[in-house]
Amino acid sequence: MKIFKFIFSFSYLVFLNYIVFFARRRRSFHYNYKVNYLPLKNLVHTFRTLNLQEKAEINNFYMNLFGNVILFIPFAFMLLALFRITKLNTIVLIALLVSTFIEITQYFFQIGLADIDDIILNSLGAIIGFYLYKLFSQMTVGRVISQAN
Repeated sequence: MKIFKFIFSFSYLVFLNYIVFFARRRRSFHYNYKVNYLPLKNLVHTFRTLNLQEKAEINNFYMNLFGNVILFIPFAFMLLALFRITKLNTIVLIALLVSTFIEITQYFFQIGLADIDDIILNSLGAIIGFYLYKLFSQMTVGRVISQAN
């Protein structure tokens, strides 16, 4: 089981690195490489200016929104399973630090757009991952107990 956790974590970190730094699914407009410090500013602006007739634009918005959340759900699983970090506050702090590091790296290497919204969405994903892990753990423990009786 330990080797599975290691392989899962290693694969996830490689995938995360690829998505964050190497995937070329970026928007076609030219970035000005400024940092967005205002929470939800870009998300609200992008949502308000969406061209509802343009499916690619709508897909890009939702991929960014839900992609940032979904991307960090396994991060919480990794911290809980491999590193046995069980406190939500610690997991959120680590997710905040890792996400901030990613955004700073993107800014310095001019890859993507450094945005506070991504940090918020990534942290939300870690929180969801924490609760999903706890839910799956309870379901598994409950199933094992009921099979033992």
